Amino acid sequence: MKNERYMPSENISKTNLWNVFLKNHSDATFEEIYSFFKSMYSDGAVPIIWVPEQYPIPSNLKKWMEEMNMSYTEFYTWSIQHKNLFWERIIKDIPLKFTTPYTSVLEIAPNPDDCIWLKNARFNIVESCLAADPNQIAIYFKSEQSTVIETVTYTDLTKRIQSLATGLKEKGFKAQDRIILYTPFSIDAIICYLALIYIGAEPVLVADSFSSIELKKRMEIIHANAIVTTDQYIYADKNIDVLSKVLDANPASIILIDSQIQHAEKIRNNKNDFLIHELYSTSSEVTKSYYHSSCDNISILFSSGTTKEPKAIPWKATTPIKCAADGALLQDIHEGDVVTWTSGMGWMMAPWLIFASLLNKASIAIYNGAYSKKGFIDFTIQTKVTVLGTIPSVVKSWRNQDFGKIKDWNIRVFSSTGEPSDQEDYVYLSYMNDFKAPIIEYCGGTEIGGAYISSVVELPNAVSYFNTATPGTEFILVTDQYTALSEVGTGEVFIIPPAMGLSQTLLNKSHYEEYYSNLPEITDYPILRKHGDGFHLHKYGNILYYKSIGRTDDTMNLGGIKISSIEIETVINLHPDIYECAAIASQDKTGGPEKLVLVIQLSNKLADEAVLKKELQKMIQTELNPLFKISNIYYKNCLPRTASNKILRKELRKEFSS
Repeated sequence: MKNERYMPSENISKTNLWNVFLKNHSDATFEEIYSFFKSMYSDGAVPIIWVPEQYPIPSNLKKWMEEMNMSYTEFYTWSIQHKNLFWERIIKDIPLKFTTPYTSVLEIAPNPDDCIWLKNARFNIVESCLAADPNQIAIYFKSEQSTVIETVTYTDLTKRIQSLATGLKEKGFKAQDRIILYTPFSIDAIICYLALIYIGAEPVLVADSFSSIELKKRMEIIHANAIVTTDQYIYADKNIDVLSKVLDANPASIILIDSQIQHAEKIRNNKNDFLIHELYSTSSEVTKSYYHSSCDNISILFSSGTTKEPKAIPWKATTPIKCAADGALLQDIHEGDVVTWTSGMGWMMAPWLIFASLLNKASIAIYNGAYSKKGFIDFTIQTKVTVLGTIPSVVKSWRNQDFGKIKDWNIRVFSSTGEPSDQEDYVYLSYMNDFKAPIIEYCGGTEIGGAYISSVVELPNAVSYFNTATPGTEFILVTDQYTALSEVGTGEVFIIPPAMGLSQTLLNKSHYEEYYSNLPEITDYPILRKHGDGFHLHKYGNILYYKSIGRTDDTMNLGGIKISSIEIETVINLHPDIYECAAIASQDKTGGPEKLVLVIQLSNKLADEAVLKKELQKMIQTELNPLFKISNIYYKNCLPRTASNKILRKELRKEFSS
């Protein structure tokens, strides 16, 4: 592997000082460590607190680089200039099982939505998910109220998937049927998800936190044949009722996953309703798997919209390959690793975790309960989790509870997604593991099947920064002057297609209108795909570091859920004391999750600010989402506008950023 000088000398000096401080102050409190951290990086330098040389990892990425005698920069460039070779190597490393091999890895077309991956191939991705050592544990599972950790080996997982798949077909379920999974993350949920793909059906993921109205909306969009659900479960010591919302939505068929409270009589008197154990076949003949073409849908997910109609996004047969590639090269998942992510079954990181783990022959660890509590930390210790994926709000709760150093952790790599991370919280996360593991920032979306930007373990790791575009994927940052940013500055992300995993169709909207219409014309980049994230770009040595600045359009990310300003304003403007409202997202100067800020023009004199905030908070929680919290309210005599009378939210973001 070629040597590559990663950092300028002044940054090497900072990193050395940081490591010396940690070595000489092993008993320092977090407050003392963070105080030193702030003094070190008060000048705005990229805050590098972990380097590969400090804790050498025999990474998958390093193996590739050594075999190809390339530095990381050369490797990444090769991955986008030779996409055929890059993805062919990924497919061989899995290795992917085909019943009919592909005739070409990628066939380019003028319209990126017409590009074809793995042309003429036929395969079922589930077969490749079950290729690990039969005796290896495939899934660890624990619910919050239980003291027992359940395990499923790869042999057991294979048998249960095939048995359920056979039973589903016996009951009349078939290829192209769309069955919603409206259930928490569990062993049964994974088995059902993979069994449906096995028979060619299209499992549809909907978060069980959504109301019956939102469930019914999604059910109607995709013309669901059935809903897989549970009656109730315990989360944060509370009973979460799920089945009543399904009954309100009134699907054609309900499949009930058995829970700790068995109430078969809760299902309607309907011949198309089943308890899931009734669907496991006793036949000695296993049904054959359905072989997809690369363009077939294998699953459907929804964008995280609330009041607006969400986008129904199909994952194609090739999307899991993107999940596996990212897992291997970014999160550095190895055969035998134990991988977890603080996600629910209704969000994209659940199928991502399933494919990234199983295709890399690792084990999945699932905790059905509150990730914010010590019980989850104990679970990761008991199952010897090596790759821990999380979200910023969970890490913040760990810090607020002051869990301190976790001495028995086996964590080799952290990863974070969902929203921008808070720098202080993530120094604390590193502190919890005694600064032994990098934190791989990971950003993409459902319509990408993974990430377009990330960090890698073979480059110095900076807190709350990304250090690379994902291998095989390319993007540019476009400035306000409609030029491509090359080094320092701020810009909006535009992805350069094609890339494995990128959506090419939507089920209920025009894919072209959503991603390719009305784009800026940038010299040397004839085809761009809009995304909407913004980053500030730094350069240190040979590495470009990216710091998230949130959304650049009038969309914000609140706790991992994207919502437009207009959706919030429509609700707030109903209050009798408000003439007009502008909803904007604010970030701390050091970054971190976006916070909801309301800038209000009153219709009359305000009597009590505290009462108004309480009333507006209730309106948002009732009409939009109970997780959305108002951070601040500001008042203006009039809101700034463009010549065409549109609110200048961008100017308000500058004025009221914290």
